[in-house]
Amino acid sequence: MKFIKHIAAATAALTFAAPVFAEYPEKPINFIVGFRAGGGSDAAARILAAELEAQLGQKVIVENKGGAGGAVAAQYIMGQKPDGYTIGFAVNTTFSYTPTTGSVPYGIDDLDYIATTHGYRVVYTAPKDAPFDDWAGMIATAKERGWINYASIIPLDRAVIQYVGKKEDIAVNIVPTRGGSAARQAVLGGHVDLGFSGSNALPMYEDGAMKIIASMNPGGISEHPEIPTLETLGYDVIMNDAAVFFGPKDMDADARAKLEAALAEAVKSEAFLDFVNNKFRGVERYLTGAETKAALQADAAVYIEMNKVIAE
Repeated sequence: MKFIKHIAAATAALTFAAPVFAEYPEKPINFIVGFRAGGGSDAAARILAAELEAQLGQKVIVENKGGAGGAVAAQYIMGQKPDGYTIGFAVNTTFSYTPTTGSVPYGIDDLDYIATTHGYRVVYTAPKDAPFDDWAGMIATAKERGWINYASIIPLDRAVIQYVGKKEDIAVNIVPTRGGSAARQAVLGGHVDLGFSGSNALPMYEDGAMKIIASMNPGGISEHPEIPTLETLGYDVIMNDAAVFFGPKDMDADARAKLEAALAEAVKSEAFLDFVNNKFRGVERYLTGAETKAALQADAAVYIEMNKVIAE
């Protein structure tokens, strides 16, 4: 009888001592930023990392793995466990454009998407003393001279200007640069006729230090309606440049849902909104993971057609 009582007691003890699986996250999250430290994308990522810590109650450890416009980080994330403890930060063109070139071993479907957190401004700049003041003038100068020098930052901006060159029958001499700052310096110094830039060019334009002759953003630059878009200039290309949080394919559903919800709150924070609107001069743009993937697929279709024109 005593033996039976001991068995029952032991069984009860084991029942009450059974482990309860902790809810995600139960340990620090590794956050891989696909760009070098110190740039605008890195600054945004670190603000959002701090906001995620506050939302999730766990440390978010930031590590920079820059290279190939975010592709280095994307390939690294592909090899990680899909448990939500290693996530990445890149831009939408990392997934919508780069795979269309055949230069990377992944496509849109090879990763999972958590959210789009904000958008970038992307513009064409020219020296303040350039012999043209607008896009038509730039094209006329290129046709008269026979060529134009262009400061490039990423593969996509290089492809877009090559597309323009094909459409307009002008030669474009590509001058590769290391980041937006280097491209802007090339323009400010008059070393090139045209350059690609993010929103950091806007204050320089407003101060009269350089010209902006077009925007690649659909819808243009809200505070500068005088700047035309490539669409209004008659080209069937755009650059929906935006920041994307992503993870390995087949991410744990609970982890992905909690990260998505946390980011939806993080983008509303005062610190982040101040950065996007005032310091970074970007665009407020939040998309869920599903919406992000749909947007990437739509953009990829445009870039595939653009690549066909370039290859002709």
